[in-house]
Amino acid sequence: MLKFKDSYYENEVRDGFFVPAMIKKAWAAELAVMYEVDKICRKHNITYFADWGTMLGAVRHGGFIPWDDDFDIMMQRKDYEHFLRVAENELPEGFAILNMDNTENFWYFLSRIVLRPQICFEEEHLKQFHGFPYIVGIDIFILDTMSSDTQKEKQRDKVIEYILALADSLGTNKLSPEKKESALCRIEQICGVKIEHFQPESELKMKLYQLVRKLMIVFEDDAEGHYAQLIPHVVYYGNAGFPQNYYQDGIRIPFENIEIMLPVRYEAMLQKKYGNYMRLVRNKAGHDYPFFQSQKEQFEEILGYQLPRYKYPGICPRQNTIERSCKYQIRQFLCKFDQIHEEIHKGKHIVENLIEAQGNAIDMGNLIEQVKGENHLVVRELEQYCEVVFELYREASPDYQDISRQKMKELESLKDQIESQVNELVLKRKEAVFLPFSGKYWDSLHSVWEAVAAESDWDVYVVPLPYYYKEYDGSFLDMVYDLSEYPANILLADYENFDLALHHPEAIFIQNPYDEWDSATSIPKEYYSSVIRNYTEQLIYIPYFELEEFDKNNEREYWNMNYYCTVPGVVNADWVFVQSQNMKKVYVDKLTAFAGEETEEIWQKKIVGIGSPLSDDKKAANELDVSVLHEWKQIIRKPDGETKKLLLFYISMSALIQYQEKMIEKIKDAIDVASESKEEAVFVWKEDPLISLNGEAIAKAIGKELYEEYQGLRTKITDGQTMIYAECVEDDVLVGVCDGYYGVPSALGNKFQVSHKPIMICDLE
Repeated sequence: MLKFKDSYYENEVRDGFFVPAMIKKAWAAELAVMYEVDKICRKHNITYFADWGTMLGAVRHGGFIPWDDDFDIMMQRKDYEHFLRVAENELPEGFAILNMDNTENFWYFLSRIVLRPQICFEEEHLKQFHGFPYIVGIDIFILDTMSSDTQKEKQRDKVIEYILALADSLGTNKLSPEKKESALCRIEQICGVKIEHFQPESELKMKLYQLVRKLMIVFEDDAEGHYAQLIPHVVYYGNAGFPQNYYQDGIRIPFENIEIMLPVRYEAMLQKKYGNYMRLVRNKAGHDYPFFQSQKEQFEEILGYQLPRYKYPGICPRQNTIERSCKYQIRQFLCKFDQIHEEIHKGKHIVENLIEAQGNAIDMGNLIEQVKGENHLVVRELEQYCEVVFELYREASPDYQDISRQKMKELESLKDQIESQVNELVLKRKEAVFLPFSGKYWDSLHSVWEAVAAESDWDVYVVPLPYYYKEYDGSFLDMVYDLSEYPANILLADYENFDLALHHPEAIFIQNPYDEWDSATSIPKEYYSSVIRNYTEQLIYIPYFELEEFDKNNEREYWNMNYYCTVPGVVNADWVFVQSQNMKKVYVDKLTAFAGEETEEIWQKKIVGIGSPLSDDKKAANELDVSVLHEWKQIIRKPDGETKKLLLFYISMSALIQYQEKMIEKIKDAIDVASESKEEAVFVWKEDPLISLNGEAIAKAIGKELYEEYQGLRTKITDGQTMIYAECVEDDVLVGVCDGYYGVPSALGNKFQVSHKPIMICDLE
């Protein structure tokens, strides 16, 4: 069975889109199904290819499209039928194949492979399949042959459409008995078949669907006909499909943590389906999102109650914890000093009061050391105070309790000095505590920490929290405590020895808003926002992520706010800093819908569109990129010390296969331009990693001779004669250091566009 690291299930932002943990679990369950399907196909030499959004996601994202949650593959009819014959015995126990032949009210011309055909909250199932209880699987679409005769294809499509219209009207009272009889007779005449007219309508509908399936294969021997998914894309939308040779060869390509098959001509297919397929378009796909929400609602209806979820608790007053705070206790110590000194002045119980004064000073010093650290100036003054108390104590006796007036004045002076220093160095100073829960998200707090730390009257503490991955039942797994991921210049406090109640800081900054309501991770329960809000007057939540801007009309983005907006940290915080005024509006809309119209004013005051600290750190990150590429120094520097322009040149495997000689000519042109302009600019060559992984498939697709010519050009470049070879340099670094992009459409090109850097696309048509 396919295994996943616990980190896979974490909430994640991909391409500016928030992917919640529950979606990640759905993905994992789908990948588990695909892993088994792929294994069966390889064992039995069955050809399949990713289709639609799965194909697009594999090429553009290396996995799922962030705003999609389904998995589609396609098979030619013969492979599809072969798969159905062997899969029933090959699939793991509990898996099921759903299609119209075995599943009631399943009226699709495809098969769906699922982990289990019903919602399952059984312990073993949840433990094995990522804590995901809902029906989940992959769809296998069927590729049939279109007629190479356009007129014949149109005739077949009309017949299929007519039969399906009749079949889908059965049982709806939309068709009179006379019209139904007439339609059946017409179908018999057109198709040359005999249909039992008076059988139950459910059986008649199945017979009609089976007739459509026979019509779908009538042109299977047409060697010139395109392959296509006939229903709905050809019959209803008039799509032309793709030539059969597009499906002759495939390549394996990474998809999340597995590999799947793509046709080698995937670029041509994606261009025809989506146009500029590398452009990120977050339009609504063809199904509800998330797909499991309707299952959840139906299940709750059967149960008669809602499954656990976070609900708005109303306005909850803070608990009064001020008496536990350091400052409150220090004020009590100061009051006690005044009382003791007054008693000594009156000559009452001098020995007892001196003993009490020393104990008061020791306790106060210990408290200040605990909160402000050892060797604090006030602690040293308290130590001097104790020395004078001890000298006075030696002079005093039970019989004669008179003491030195001079030493008493010295003690009084020390008391006044301590009170003054405590007031200035402790009581008047403000404290801010930052509670990051993972070093990888520190960037979202760094600039705020820097700004607060620069204030002369603030003491700032960074207290990294550990976090735990959760088991399917919510219990905690191993603790993750990644202190090494924080910058070395930041002093980190130990969360186990840091007493929030004692510090009672003026401000606490948090970046984990979920409390117990995240399905994948948790921080220690004593640091939930519902708890720590009682230890500060200002609880401030700053999201650890930055999103692409959207509004409430973006249905999927708006839905996913259920996982990070309508959560305890946002509700319990006094201030929530979001990335923009637009995002403030969306937060307010979502929270008002969640908590009720009467709460809108609360959110209007609480949510602040101040900007994301992540934007502040991007500038600094770019400055570091050049140092990462230090080995280029001799090539990119002009004699006067200035840096030459850097232009990234990128080609993809699919472009090489699709355009062949034209792509080779573009590479030659780029080499020539690079050579001519080397005094002012340097070309940086970045090759699609799939090219080196699929040499055999490429050679087969474009011919051995042309592939060898490409290899020669590649060798010329990698030898460093004309360009910098950037095989191992991360894409984000290349975007940071390069001044522009030249090449074929790609995800890397999209990153340049987002960074507002010029992009030039090769003209290969």
